[in-house]
Parts: sequence; structure tokens; C-alpha cells
Amino acid sequence: MQIVHLIEKNIGTNMKKIIKYFPLVIIAAFTALIGGCNQVAEPSLYQIEDKGATPSIASILPDKEALAGVSEVTINGSNFASAADDNYVYFGTSRAAVLQASPTKLVVRAPARIANNLDTKVAVKGVENFSNIVKYNLLEAVGVYYAFSKGIDVPMTVTTDKNENVYVYLNNKGVKKITTDGKISDFAPKGAESFYFDMKFGPNNILYGTRNLRAVFQQAEGQAPSTYATFPTGIAIVTLDFDENKNMWAAGSGGSFFSITPARVATAFAIDFDISSLRVFNGYLYVAGKKVGEEAVYRYKINSATSLGNREKYFDIGAAYGLGKVNVGAITFAADGEMIIGTNQTNAFISVNTAGAASVLYTGLVSPSVRSVAWGTKKNMFYVRDFSESISTGLLPVNFLMRIDMQKLSAPYFGIQ
Repeated sequence: MQIVHLIEKNIGTNMKKIIKYFPLVIIAAFTALIGGCNQVAEPSLYQIEDKGATPSIASILPDKEALAGVSEVTINGSNFASAADDNYVYFGTSRAAVLQASPTKLVVRAPARIANNLDTKVAVKGVENFSNIVKYNLLEAVGVYYAFSKGIDVPMTVTTDKNENVYVYLNNKGVKKITTDGKISDFAPKGAESFYFDMKFGPNNILYGTRNLRAVFQQAEGQAPSTYATFPTGIAIVTLDFDENKNMWAAGSGGSFFSITPARVATAFAIDFDISSLRVFNGYLYVAGKKVGEEAVYRYKINSATSLGNREKYFDIGAAYGLGKVNVGAITFAADGEMIIGTNQTNAFISVNTAGAASVLYTGLVSPSVRSVAWGTKKNMFYVRDFSESISTGLLPVNFLMRIDMQKLSAPYFGIQ
């Protein structure tokens, strides 16, 4: 009992001390807390970072529309990331590849999605909100223009008139007319020919064609073809065009090409190569030529129907792609001087700029081989693709009439002006 009494006595004494000094303990703790508030806190793993300003789109170029999978599109605005990979650009649900980036401008490749009124918006890494939405159209760059019956109606040659109607020679079935609203009708019946290698409209809406023979043929609407001009034995004409004075230029193989005036007076010009295609542009006659050891596009200054300047090598196909590698089906020109060469290459169209530099036109979208090309009065270029599909009984011709949206105008075809 005495021990218990001593414990109780000591507890009571200590409690009195605690109660006595408790206010001092509270003051000391509060002082330490206040002092601690003046110190810099260590970063927390859960600290919320500054998300940055929301990106904003001010304008998109080209305005309103571009070619799906082809066009470079420039987005002007603000609050974009300087690093290309930190920007996310969407056309609808399709993400575009960002090629260049700055805080105020993004350059992207349009995604390969064909649709109208797509919600175009930008997100930036680490920023919570998307930009404002701009409606945008992505157009088909390359596609089938007219679906002929597979293996039955085989388009061989194409041309256009001044109203953008398209004319196709179907193998062994004559010339068909396709209007701009997609309606097809007979334009002219076939004659002895199976098809034309090349055809162009000339004055008075007369169609002129070549058959790899020593002649050029003419054909009015609804009529069978007749001979327009004949050439010496050994000549085979495969291609033609008109100059601004309505002189026809015709070429192929046999050692000469020719001019033919509206009065049907022909003049021969000697050459040492074969020509697969020709085109008149900006006062020059351009020809795709091939001989042993050399393949090129040459040009001649047109002085008159009877006089040409010296031959110039305009683009050396053999040097650029290797001899024997490229078969040229057609050449044509844009109004700005870009030359387009239709070939048998995997990417079938070669673009040559005015400085002579070559590149692929619409990579991955144009498959071989290009047989015939016609660029209308608008921005559409039409071509016949020469292709055969393997089936159990052999090869089935499935040539297509195709359309390319060139996003620019053609150089003039003087025969239809």
C-alpha cells in the first residue's frame, strides 16, 4: 500500500508540472509551425503542372479543301508546340503527319481519308483542351472516272473537248463520249482499226487519230473514219498534237516526223530515234524519243510549219532512271510549265519542274502502266491505265479510265481552242 501511495503522489506531481508548462509547449509548437511556412517546400509527386494555353486555329491553307493523302496543308494559329511530335492534328478521326511546326504554324500531310465537312482540330502534348474546330474537305486525288465492264469494254485511248467531255476509244467498239454528269453515248463507230494509239480534237470538232500506220485519220461525230494524211512507206504514226496555228504535228517511227498544215501540206523532219509521244507547249514541240544508248524528252522551237530550231535535250530519261527502264506512254504540260510523263514505272507519273528536276507525282496512288493521257480544260487529268489481272484461264484486261485531280490547269490544247 505504501508503494501505491508513492506512485500516486509522483503522478500527481508530474501532472501538475505538465499543466503548469502546457501553455509554453503550445506556444513553442505554434511558433515552429509559423516559421516553417516561410521555407520553400520540396516538389511533390502529385503537384499539378501548368498545362499551357489552348491551341487555336486561325486559318487553313489551301482554303476549305485539299487532296487526301497528297496535299501539304498549312495551319496558321497560336499556342502550337515547337516540336512536331508534340502536336496532334486531326481531320475527323484521322490523324495527319506533322511535317513542320512552330508556335504559330503547322505544316501537315493530309491523311488518306476522303470526306467532306471534317472536324479539323489541334491538340498539344500536355495541354488539356483541343483547339477550336474548322470544317474541311479532303478530296479524292486519284480514282476511277468511269467503270467500264471488266474484261468486256476495254478503254484504250482518251481525249477531251473544250466542254470537258471525255472521249474514249473502246477496243473494237469505236469512240464513246462521257459527259460531265457521267452519261455515256456513242460518238463515232469503229472502222477497220481496233483502236487508236492517240487521238485529239482539231478544228471544227473533228477527231483525229493514229493507228501505228503511215497515216493520220479523221472522224466526225457519227461517221466512220477516213484518211486525213498519208506518209512515205516505212513511216508509222503513233502520236499527234496541234500548234496555235492549227498545224498538226505527227510522229512515231521510220526516221521522220511531220507537220501538216490546215491545207494538208506535209513537211518531213529527219530524226534518228523513235517517238512515243509528243506535245506542243509554249512555242516548242516536245517529243519523247528513244534510240540505242539514249532515251530523253527533246524539244524543238517551232518557227513555222516548215521550220524548226535545233534539237535540245530537255530531260534525260536514261540518265535519270537508267536505259531501258522507262517506257513513255504520254507526255503533257501544266499551264505553269510542269511536265508530266506517263510511264510503266511503279509510280507511273513522273513530274519534271521547270528547273529540270524530276519527282514522283502522287506517290503510291498511280499504278502502271499509263497508255494515254488527256488533261481537260479544268483541273482534271484523265488517263487510261493498261493492266491485266491474272485469272485461271490467263490474263483478263482490266484497263481503267482514271481521273487525277491536278489542283492546277493544263497548258492549252490548241486543237480544241
